[in-house]
Order: sequence, then structure tokens, then C-alpha cells
Amino acid sequence: MPILPHVQKIIDSWAVYKMDVNDPTFKSWKEIEEIRSKNLQRQIKLCAQYCRYYKEFFKKHKINPDSIKTTDDLEKMPLTSKKDYMGDPMAFKLEFDKLGLYDAIWDINYTAGTTTGRPTPFYNTVHDHYSSLLQGIRSFKIGGGPTPDDLMINLFPLFLPHIGWIKTVEYPIAIGIPVVCVNVGSPHPEFPVHRKLQTAIELIEHYSKMQKAANRHAIFMGVASFIRRLLMLAEKQGRDFSALRMVRALGEPAPKELRDDIRRRLQNMGASEVFVGNDYGFTEMQGSTTECVELGGCHNPSPELYYFEIVNEKTGERVEDGKEGLLVITHLNRRGTVLLRYAIGDIAAIRRDTCPNCGRNGERIVIATGSTYATRTSELVKLKGVLINPELLRNEVSTTPGVAEYCVIFKKEDPQDPLSADVLELRVAPFEGVNKDDLEKELIERVFNATEMRPKVTFTDMNSIFDPTVSLKAQRLLDFRPKAR
Repeated sequence: MPILPHVQKIIDSWAVYKMDVNDPTFKSWKEIEEIRSKNLQRQIKLCAQYCRYYKEFFKKHKINPDSIKTTDDLEKMPLTSKKDYMGDPMAFKLEFDKLGLYDAIWDINYTAGTTTGRPTPFYNTVHDHYSSLLQGIRSFKIGGGPTPDDLMINLFPLFLPHIGWIKTVEYPIAIGIPVVCVNVGSPHPEFPVHRKLQTAIELIEHYSKMQKAANRHAIFMGVASFIRRLLMLAEKQGRDFSALRMVRALGEPAPKELRDDIRRRLQNMGASEVFVGNDYGFTEMQGSTTECVELGGCHNPSPELYYFEIVNEKTGERVEDGKEGLLVITHLNRRGTVLLRYAIGDIAAIRRDTCPNCGRNGERIVIATGSTYATRTSELVKLKGVLINPELLRNEVSTTPGVAEYCVIFKKEDPQDPLSADVLELRVAPFEGVNKDDLEKELIERVFNATEMRPKVTFTDMNSIFDPTVSLKAQRLLDFRPKAR
């Protein structure tokens, strides 16, 4: 299919983008499915022979691996759950009789553990690492850069090995631009390698001025809530971040209002118009889906590596495009940890029509609720007998003028009495000078309109809600009610 002129301009901006002549996102759906069928058949055979979990899985469910020839045949298979994977991560790793040139383990990283409660190891071979680098190049190409004139600033915390920090180092290296890591995070008691937030701000300003003097630019990659917290402090100090042209926020939802807030703060520090994207990624795809335009949908950058489905959470049956359901991923070309019809744990929606903004094919994760791409299934909660989607609640609170930070809490009226009434509490850190009485009234009204429940509003300071030196992401939802037995 012909490539749209503005997309071709991005590709022509750098040889590393032009070299990727086999980018499947520019192929027809028929061609994509042919590539996928070939890769899937090979992957299934490898799983049946070398993966302990799926060897037993095929026998248990009486599935002939040779019968899985196309992505439609995947519906013959039950879903793989997080519980399955967490129970024995090593069972999902391919164990070859003989190691080929690209079969050695390159690295191990870990799921963040925010949903499951503890990190789970994920293994990458040399084969997987190389494919991930190409995936990163394609992701950058979709998002409109970097270009040769950019500097990447890694705002992910230095933490247990996770794809945020790792890929923000590896992907810029893959395309050939420099990367600076601010290395914030919880300090190690013996090895002082972390930086304080203030030091990170000073480092960013240094490189921003350096890039600006050379008529070059800089890009942020990091967790959305941390980026905003850093910018709030930097703006208050009058820092020069004029070289920033793009922010790629990952790790958590970034609704439109949060993006606008980030953009406005950067412009107040000298930046021009800033693209603020919200990539949607997860450890199990070793990267992220990427927006070509803000709020336009997150593209699967490597449809030959990953296949997405949206299924009914109870039955596992596929739902039609554009409808919300459980997001499921199948690996089509991996050698380390391998997952087939694996439920990520998110409620999302996808489309498979050609993207009207960039002309690409392949699945796009699209917005179905509010202005964010997915909701954790673990966050769907029942309060006073009513099922609440916290994404609607978060959208109302985050867009309320005067709210600097917030956290939604579900608890019992009497913590000692599990039979007492449920309570919805909002802990809010307001901006300086905000009238708290007016803010409380507006929050109560907004939350009531979204959930038909009146919250208890408690005001506090920002660090008591989210301290970026301690945690990777802001915890927007806490449920303190006793667990049902």
C-alpha cells in the first residue's frame, strides 16, 4: 500500500528507518496473516517440543499442536492466566536440547508486580533481544521519532530490572542517538548510585541548554505521574527545558488532561509545541504499542511477533472490533519466555481497520472509556453492591481544576467491623492557593455524577500520596476492605 507523505517524511529522516524495508505494518492484511501463520506454526511446534507448560497443556486439553495453523485456530485453546505464569515462570521458558547461536539467555527482566503482588521473571534470548531492538525502531518510527538531532532522557527509576528503564536505554542505542539516565528511585543502602529529584532536574536542564545551543532537541520517556511531578517542581524553579519536543509517557494511563498539563508546563519552561504520547506496553511484549497521533490509538509495531485478541472475560470468546473485553496476547516468534493466548489482565478494545492517521495495518488498541487505553481487571470493584470502573472515577478527579495529586480509597466505615458500610474516600493534594471548600464541593459532585456515590474528601500533601523516590508508579487505587473468604 502507498505510504502517506507525512509518514514517508519520518522514514526518510534517517537511514535506520529506511533500512526496515520489510515493516509488516505497511503490508496488506492478507500478507500480514500469511506471515503470522508461518510464524505461529513454528512457534507452536517449539512450544510442543521444548516448553514444559505447553507440552502438558496440549495433552491436558487434548489439542493437536499441528491443528493450530492460523490465528483463527487459536480459539481452540483455553486462555493462559497470570496465575498460571506466576505459579511456575520457568515452565514457560523454552529449554532446547542444544543451544543455537541465538538461543543463549541475553537478559532477565521482571513484571512490575503491581497487579499480581510480586515481580515475575521474564527471559529473553539473543533472538528475542534482536527482535526487540527492531520492534523499538518501529515503535519510534510510528511515534514520529527520535531523529538524529534528538537526545533521549530516561526518566524511569533505577529499580529491579524492568522494561521501562531497560528499553529506554536499548532503543535509542538501536537507532543511534545518545541517552541520559537520571537514575532516580529508592536508594540502595550500600551503593549510592541513585540521584535525588533535584539533581535530576539540574541534569535535565544542563542537557536541555546544551541541545538548544546546538539547535537540537530532547525527548522524555518515563512514567506519566513521575514526569508530571518532576515538571511541577522544575516549573516552580523556573528551569530551562526549552529543548523538549516530545514526551512518551508509559507505565500507566495518561488521560488528555494530564497530557495537556505536561505540555503546558513544558511550554512555560521554554518549549514549543510538544507531542505528548501515551504508549501502552507491558513486560509480556517487551515493549509498547505506540500512538502515531495523540489519542489516535496505539499501534502494534510488530504484528509478525505478537497477535492481540479481545475476548469475553468469562467465556474466552472473541468480541467484535471496537468493543471492550479482556486483552490477550500470543507470541509468534520468541525463544525465551513464551506465552500463548495469555490474558494480560487489562480490559481494552482494538481495531483492525487501516489507521486513518498514518495508513498502517495491524491491531490498534483504541480508547473505549474516558481518554485512556486500558483498565486493569483487578481494579473493577464493587462498592455498596455496585460495580465501578475506576477509569471513569479517575477521569473525573484528574480533570478537576486544583487537584495536584490524588488517590482513590475503598474502605469500611468501621475498620474493625467487616460488615459495616463501604466508604469511598478521595485523598487529594491541592495546588497552592486553591479554595479547599470549593474544591471539595466540585469533587463530590463530579464523583457522584460518575458513580452515584458521594465520596469523603481528605486533603493531604503530595508526597503522602505519591513519593517518586520510593515507588515506580503512583498508586491511584487502594482497597483496604477485608478480603472475602
